[in-house]
Amino acid sequence: MVYARYGKTFHNLRIQHALSLSDFKDLGISKAALSNFENGKSMIGFDRLDFALQKMNTSLYDYSLIINDGQQDDYISLFTDIEHAYYANNTKVLQNIYENYVSQEEYQLIAYAAKGLYAQLCKEEISHLERYLKGIQYWGLYELSLLANIGHRLSPEFIEYLITTLFSNPTAYAKTLYYRVLLQRFLYKMVLAYCDRGQSLAAQMLLEKSEQLFMPGDILDRVKRSFAKSYYTHTFVDPQKGKKEMLELLRCLLKIGATEVHATLKREYTRKMAQKNRSEK
Repeated sequence: MVYARYGKTFHNLRIQHALSLSDFKDLGISKAALSNFENGKSMIGFDRLDFALQKMNTSLYDYSLIINDGQQDDYISLFTDIEHAYYANNTKVLQNIYENYVSQEEYQLIAYAAKGLYAQLCKEEISHLERYLKGIQYWGLYELSLLANIGHRLSPEFIEYLITTLFSNPTAYAKTLYYRVLLQRFLYKMVLAYCDRGQSLAAQMLLEKSEQLFMPGDILDRVKRSFAKSYYTHTFVDPQKGKKEMLELLRCLLKIGATEVHATLKREYTRKMAQKNRSEK
């Protein structure tokens, strides 16, 4: 039975939450329909499944992990590997991901995401990404993961289009942790990119949008935003003050043992100082 695993998992969750088959009638799911689903005889509509899971305080993502015995989908695992390599500054791993997957159509965009963290993308790769993202109506983990890793590599015109699109309804992403973290990562990289391009108004706008997305527990994203804000201060307001703030933040990260985040931001700091020294020569 194709649906057995889905139904069995749902059944176990329902029992765990002490709910009966009849408790889902208010969602338009009859007792018979739910029984058939749990016994692997049929599926229920995606929207109703989503609502039923919400009734049990379970996200679709959590549900998929339970079904797959805690194993993430292949694409999520790849993005996780990319993220770890990025924070560890492991260019070799990123290169291997690119080389191993760029020829596989279903993983090609993920391969670009890996490459974009250590090298410029070619015009064809950027065009491929933009064609795909242009057609996105509903942004999920896959699309936001692409954006978080290499959104800053896209053309300026397309980036403006993306920002307008995503922030036409920011609450759709702000309320979901996974989405919020990825969107914040994109904004962080774009603030630095706009600073490097001398676009103060654009950088300031994204700092403001970033602030709107925060939830109380978003500590890491607040740290990165603080760094981006100090980077902005160094670039456009007061170089000495911005430098002092960045160094203070880096010291704090070392003090609490956040070594990989420290190393990542330290690379940005070092690059910024080198850029400043070149401009003064």
